[in-house]
Amino acid sequence: MLESLPEEIILPSVVEQIIHPLFIERNIKVSIKRDDRIHQLISGNKWRKLSLNCEKCNKEHYDGMLTFGGAFSNHIRATAAAGKLLGIKTIGIIRGNELNPASNETLRASARDGMKLVFTSREEYDLRNEKYYQEELRRRYGNYLVVPEGGANYYGVLGCVDIVAELSEHYDHIILPCGTGTTAAGILLGSADTRVIGIPVLKNGRFLMVEIERLLFECGLTPSDIRELLHELVLETDYHFGGYAKYNDDLIDFINRTYEETGIPLDQVYTGKMFYALMDMVRQGKFEEGATILVLHTGGLQGSDPVKERLSWWNDVMLNS
Repeated sequence: MLESLPEEIILPSVVEQIIHPLFIERNIKVSIKRDDRIHQLISGNKWRKLSLNCEKCNKEHYDGMLTFGGAFSNHIRATAAAGKLLGIKTIGIIRGNELNPASNETLRASARDGMKLVFTSREEYDLRNEKYYQEELRRRYGNYLVVPEGGANYYGVLGCVDIVAELSEHYDHIILPCGTGTTAAGILLGSADTRVIGIPVLKNGRFLMVEIERLLFECGLTPSDIRELLHELVLETDYHFGGYAKYNDDLIDFINRTYEETGIPLDQVYTGKMFYALMDMVRQGKFEEGATILVLHTGGLQGSDPVKERLSWWNDVMLNS
């Protein structure tokens, strides 16, 4: 974590119990860690994954941070906002050379926050994790700290360990949505005797097990230590609703109903799918009686902009914050 936090960053995030008839009926206690309240734009795991990268950028006197994302990337939006807040220059390599800074609100807002947007072909974008390509980008743009897509690196994982460090009690299960696997790796690294349930939001989510293993190895763990940690991880891969950023009417209806019942705003890309999975698993009896469950709200609510007219919480949360 940065040595001194900007006053706009609210940490530690609060933990609230969720009162719901289904949880009472099944005799389980469900709480939610509201990382969505850390900051309106750099919320949830976005701040967690960026904070130590920002600290490294400042301490080692890089020219700025360069990272990668798609047209609607919450990570791109959060990186631009963090750069503005902390006085760090940012460059976003965006997938799709048919796009421009006015293509959607994510890109418009990122550009307003000072991010230089570079639009590339999908073929070039596929090189984003290659070292030679990253060096080529640094030759083009300067001595920028290159941060992987989604903040999926050593510093991103360590930033997510703070989520667990802030907890004042132990939970039997922690459930969270998964994109790159970085947050899940951090939760595993910081937890003990806790079952971590990841809900991949992409198709073929099993690949995340390999990615999480890679991230833990990057953090210095031995293969035997990694295997032991991975025994605590379960990936429930049937809740992607068709793939990344895909959704249907049932998911939108569920998000609205959940807000009416609990007051918790969820997005259609990450947290809505995670909470849908939780409720389905509870109904199926997958949690033991008396279990304690922590839900991690990973933020990213601004990613609901494309469907804001359909969400009952949008005006309450986004327009009044």
